[in-house]
Amino acid sequence: MLKRKLSQLAVYNIEEEVDALPFLRFQKLYLDKVSESIYVVKDKHLYGIVCMGEALHLDVDGYARINRNFTKMVDYNVIKAHEIFSRKTKIHSIPVVNEQGELLGDYSRWDDELYVERNQELLMQKDMVKRILKPYDEVYVVEPMDRDDCNYLSLVNYLNFSRADYQILRRDQLGEKLLENCICIFVNEDERRCAQCLYGIEPLTYDSMGYDIYSYDLLVNRDLKARLATYRSLLIEIDRKGQLERLGIQAGSKLFLDRIDDKASVIFSLLRKHGIKCFHLRHNEDQMTKYGEKFQKNLAERLKEHPIDLKEPWIKRTDNEEFYDELYQIEDYADESAQKEIFDAMHNYMYQHDITGKYFNAKKGRRVTCFQPYDYQGTIYFLGPCWVIGAYVEDQYTVESWLQKKILEKGYAYKVENYGEMMRLDAAIDMRLQEIGEFQTNDIIVYQSGVGEVIDIEGSSLEKFYEEHNIPNEWVADSYGHCNHKANQLLADSILKKIEPYLCEQKIENGGGVKKVGIDFYTVMEEYMKHKYFDQYFSDFSAEKYNTIGAVVVKCSPFHIGHRYLIETAKKKVDFLIIFVLEEEGFLFPFEERFKLVKEGIKDLDNVMVVPSGEFVLSMKTFPQMYSKADNGVVSLNAEYDAYIFAEYVAKILHITHRFAGKDPKGKISKIYYEALRKALPSKGIIFEEIPRKEIGGEIVKTSKVRKCLKDQNYIEAFSLLPNSTVKYLMNQLNLAV
Repeated sequence: MLKRKLSQLAVYNIEEEVDALPFLRFQKLYLDKVSESIYVVKDKHLYGIVCMGEALHLDVDGYARINRNFTKMVDYNVIKAHEIFSRKTKIHSIPVVNEQGELLGDYSRWDDELYVERNQELLMQKDMVKRILKPYDEVYVVEPMDRDDCNYLSLVNYLNFSRADYQILRRDQLGEKLLENCICIFVNEDERRCAQCLYGIEPLTYDSMGYDIYSYDLLVNRDLKARLATYRSLLIEIDRKGQLERLGIQAGSKLFLDRIDDKASVIFSLLRKHGIKCFHLRHNEDQMTKYGEKFQKNLAERLKEHPIDLKEPWIKRTDNEEFYDELYQIEDYADESAQKEIFDAMHNYMYQHDITGKYFNAKKGRRVTCFQPYDYQGTIYFLGPCWVIGAYVEDQYTVESWLQKKILEKGYAYKVENYGEMMRLDAAIDMRLQEIGEFQTNDIIVYQSGVGEVIDIEGSSLEKFYEEHNIPNEWVADSYGHCNHKANQLLADSILKKIEPYLCEQKIENGGGVKKVGIDFYTVMEEYMKHKYFDQYFSDFSAEKYNTIGAVVVKCSPFHIGHRYLIETAKKKVDFLIIFVLEEEGFLFPFEERFKLVKEGIKDLDNVMVVPSGEFVLSMKTFPQMYSKADNGVVSLNAEYDAYIFAEYVAKILHITHRFAGKDPKGKISKIYYEALRKALPSKGIIFEEIPRKEIGGEIVKTSKVRKCLKDQNYIEAFSLLPNSTVKYLMNQLNLAV
């Protein structure tokens, strides 16, 4: 988040009340200032805002509507600003006014400087920069308003260091370049969005933070060939490309690098080398088809009129009778007892657990597939999240049961197994495949990726299968993966069509020539984590120099004296301490701010290092419930998985002997996690120690107390709970004199 003064803002003064203004009047402001937001002021008072939405969607006369219903703040308040950005993801700037309503400045969501500052030296890879820029005929660096901007100078030096060919381009020259096959690199996100408003360039998609950089760099208007990037997005692409190459994954230029399921790509590549046939399914096509656009539009309209009830999330007959259709002739569906059983079972569907029921059955955590043969020569394994499990259907109507029935009818000697998984988005593929353990060379794996594309594996999308059968949107609950029994039957046809070439030589009358394959998935995962994470952050770390190495995992939102006390106390107990700062964005303060505050707050300590937690320490991929706070049946399982990953891989690779945490966690999920650590770590020779929390006057220093004081503008008390480095940073954000 970035605080900006009034002099930095684009301000347009009016003398009388109006609803819209000619867009031509704003063009000079977009050239002279750096913001997508134009603040319309009348008699010194903030009257309205023209943001990217208004700038890109003019009326027929070329007028931009003035947004009078906007979010603003009275006086600078860093906590309130973070709360707004966290709650309202489509807001990118918040105007700040005084008690009289006069504009003082604003907060901008984008602060690229922190990411660039942290990563530019780490990502100084000459060859990588050239390779990323190679597909473009021209490379332009768009000159910012402030030519002395440190990030601009750093960007130019970075390209010079990489010996990349580029030209400096003024913003008013950009328009003539948009039809070229070029890349235009802006110094930061505000500069880029300002240019998009000026030239009417609409981004293709946003993620929840508006920062899906790879798809965001693509434009809706296909006539425009230019890619609009930022220094930050360039570094992110270099980082991601470097990770993939270390993993041996060669991603084509047309793929979105942030949508590659690299773990599955590594694992399935190994399986393929052993002769195992692999096939993957993703949800959507990269470019939505006309069918997909119509499907999603109609689905959105239906859900707007009939939103899903979180307490009874199955589809109601009054909302959409077509979903269960003829099944309503069965009494259990008519009175919704069947639907309730299925959803209750899904909620409690747990790894290695059994469920017995009329409509939903599971053995050892695997949902039962109907019609399985006693004798078979190969197995088709399905891995993936809720669609693979069969979220809305009974046992006989899962895609696996439909496929099993069709395969037997065609005379193929194959058994279909449902290894669907609700634990994590990656369907816990490492644990599921390790559970299978031994394969046969005529086995087939069908993997529905909840993470992204699997490289070099034959695949398709649910969207494409839906289009193939022209499936109506009434047959899904809220997405392609949440469908009814009739959709599953047709999808089973599509899957059989895809895998049948692999079955042709394996009919019942044929046999022999089948080899068994055992794979050490532990070693595969160890190598995967080493190349993806440890080679980047610990390449210079010499663990053998120390007898004892400790670890603490912190979020620090923001960093206060309680965190400092925990780190100081832990450091006294070991020779070296590693501080993992949670890299996810599920907290009030963004990661880059939290990471900077931790580094600044402990820089006087010796034998301490601060690193991002990555994907392997309390991340959304290892323990998503830590962020969603969803108290469902898989909380303890994911807590155990995260503790297992830390003990088996992280601690082993880094020779960590101690794990420290603040004593007596208050949240239910945190308590479950602590219990998982107590069970997992000692068995691997790791000491888990809870450190009493810092107290002042008998009261524990809590993050909630710090944030409340800042929000209430009780700065004297708030600053007494913060180290000087955090105070200095926040005073700048609060517009207070340092």
